[in-house]
Amino acid sequence: MRENVKCFSKAMSEFKYACPVCGQHIKCDSSQAGTVMECPTCFQKIIVPQAPATNDPKFIITGTKVGERPVPKFPEARSSFIPAAKGFPGALVVVIILIFIGAAVAFVYRGKIFKSNPLKPQDGDRSSNSSNAEPPHFQPEKAANNTGNLAFDKPAFASSQQARNPVQNGNDGNARTRWCASSGRVPQWWKVDLGAMATITNTQLIWEHNGVYQYKIETSPNNIDWKMVVNKTANSISARVESDNFSASARFVRIVVTGLQPGSWASFYEFEAFGSGG
Repeated sequence: MRENVKCFSKAMSEFKYACPVCGQHIKCDSSQAGTVMECPTCFQKIIVPQAPATNDPKFIITGTKVGERPVPKFPEARSSFIPAAKGFPGALVVVIILIFIGAAVAFVYRGKIFKSNPLKPQDGDRSSNSSNAEPPHFQPEKAANNTGNLAFDKPAFASSQQARNPVQNGNDGNARTRWCASSGRVPQWWKVDLGAMATITNTQLIWEHNGVYQYKIETSPNNIDWKMVVNKTANSISARVESDNFSASARFVRIVVTGLQPGSWASFYEFEAFGSGG
């Protein structure tokens, strides 16, 4: 009977406590309570807590790191919350779990944004150089007037074009389609064949932007000999619609864009030529 009491007392004197830094379970004797020990895993100095008033082996008390306040005692404080292997730093496991949760939430949220507002491909060939990236375009304020328009739906040509903004959009009679050069470089030109000799009295351009466009208009009877009839290569006035009056006898009309303000490309919605013949 005395041996059983002695063995029971010995069992009561031994207990386990958890390292407050890494969660490592450390076995000690009740006589060591209040002393300072070193964690065999993270090597932190720990104050051994008081032995629990129970012999339940699952009752784990959390020790206190030297220089900090005691941690409240509760059973299975770390082993039930952090599914980590013995000796693995518990705080690191928590950080990893939070990172994975945050990444998952960000991925789902990003998917919703792209689903509700998908990115649409932009017009034409683009370059990584921001100065060569086409700016946003806007719808014109004034519609084209095809009555008496000598250039309407006639064969057109250009120095360059975009796949989605081809050369024929510049005189198709639709003020919601446009011609645009393939880059922001100048000079760029666009010309139309009226089909026959005509007397031209004035022209009108509906540019893409309400900005400053520097350009000149040339005419030719044979697509070889060109004569400048409008010179706005030093223009400094912003305008969406440009009307130019002149008198010329020609079959071909060419617009040459020589200068652009930053953020603009050679691009217009509609070119109109008025007069007689053609």
